Amino acid sequence: MANTMTTHWNQSETQPGEAAHSIAATVADKADEAVGAVGCGMKSVADTLRDKGPEQGVLGTVTSRTAQTLDSAGRYLRDEGLTGMATDVTNLIRRNPGPALLLGVGLGFLLAFATQRR
Repeated sequence: MANTMTTHWNQSETQPGEAAHSIAATVADKADEAVGAVGCGMKSVADTLRDKGPEQGVLGTVTSRTAQTLDSAGRYLRDEGLTGMATDVTNLIRRNPGPALLLGVGLGFLLAFATQRR
């Protein structure tokens, strides 16, 4: 990856803006690939749960629902990637600005509390 960035930078020495855009695009592609790989891994775990987990009773129900959730989340990560997730979060914040603001303030307080010196 560093080699790719160096190549992009050397090819665009006269246009640093283009080089930065190219590097950012490369990083975004790699991040999407990594998220897709996590999605495939989640699907694999879901398949393993279905194969090796109990099929009946309360544990069977819990195992089945967990596998469905993992499968659904893995499919979403694989199909949407990081870019799709960012778009979905942006749309969620636009539809619900009040709760998003309260969540941001709450997370800020938690982060400040967690990082303060005692």
